[in-house]
Amino acid sequence: MPAEKRLVCIHCQAESLWGSLGRCPACGGVLRPVYGDAALATLARVGPARGLDRYRAVLPPGRPPPDLGEGNTPLVASRRLGPALGLRGLYLKLEGCNPSGSFKDRPASVALALALETGAQGVLTASSGNAGSAIAAYAAAVGLPCVILLEPGNPPPKLRQMLAYGARVVPVGGVFQRGPEAAARLVLDLAERLNYYPAFVWAPVNPYLLEGIKTVAYEVAAQLGEAPDVVVCPVGGGDTLTAVWRGFEDLRRAGVVERTPRMVGVQSEAAAPLVRAFEADACHVATLLEARSRVSGINVAFSGDHALAAVRASGGTAVAVPDESIFQAQARLAREEGLWVEPASAAPLAALAALVERGAVGPGERVVCLLTGAGFKDAGLAAEAAEQVSWMPAAPFDVEAIAARLGEDGGR
Repeated sequence: MPAEKRLVCIHCQAESLWGSLGRCPACGGVLRPVYGDAALATLARVGPARGLDRYRAVLPPGRPPPDLGEGNTPLVASRRLGPALGLRGLYLKLEGCNPSGSFKDRPASVALALALETGAQGVLTASSGNAGSAIAAYAAAVGLPCVILLEPGNPPPKLRQMLAYGARVVPVGGVFQRGPEAAARLVLDLAERLNYYPAFVWAPVNPYLLEGIKTVAYEVAAQLGEAPDVVVCPVGGGDTLTAVWRGFEDLRRAGVVERTPRMVGVQSEAAAPLVRAFEADACHVATLLEARSRVSGINVAFSGDHALAAVRASGGTAVAVPDESIFQAQARLAREEGLWVEPASAAPLAALAALVERGAVGPGERVVCLLTGAGFKDAGLAAEAAEQVSWMPAAPFDVEAIAARLGEDGGR
């Protein structure tokens, strides 16, 4: 077992053998990689180089992760939405700029490094879209076959991405609706049967992959010059929020930042297991009977206890918002900030007004919203308008005729 890397249960603190998958054998808790002081100290010496390999000392693989240009995504200051909400320091982290269009490229890079390290014959994941696209892309890059178990009914652009990268996609009814333990068992058993690496981006199945996501925190701290006061994340299973929180904890232990941000998890009201557990002051996150959100990516019936622990440890909160407000926030990001994101990415913005109103976010605080995926991933925004334009008779090649057309549609 590497001296600077250990695998510890977040509940009972029992240590498991490095390389173990699944949950803690002692209590069933979520396992977490932890790093020694010497490994964490490298965070204070990271240079300006690109890619995840600069953080190798605090990532699970012992070999360089494959690089498609992931990471180093922009952090932009809000020009209009922040001031409209009364926030002087609202920043947007553009994870849709990653190679396959989402933050999932970060854990995918780690997953394929581990697959190669373990000698697996391929990689396997279950996905609602983004993870499947990312795993398929990195599998193609290193020459390993990829199998994706897909919940039916997900956005066609995500399916097209997976197939374009050469993945074998198998629709599986209820892959995310039968509860977390059933999904975990299916992935782990099938991976063992095929001798494939289980690249399922959810810590209770594979505790190592969310370590790639924590590099978001390293970048935000470097881009701001300090830790923000608040980080707002969309939440499905909860790995993103948890990983970003752990990243800031790493930076604090390394002396790179003095404090860590409050973490805010945002879910749809139609799929809010984390919010229900937080508001009930529960010890564990219960699985919902069903998830009914129209927002792909966060329409899951279960969130992990690790996310609940991260919210509480950070002094943060969890909130639920209606689907319609998420779609409205998506449209505002496009029209007022020039950022086309998938609906799940807009959930943090949809929650901000209520957070400001109730004092959970102060006007002078630095707030970072994590925009997790690009708009082409779930391209419903403006679809009806685009259809109308595509069938509209062409205007004559004439200035007056074009000006008249513009006047007819009110300048839209």
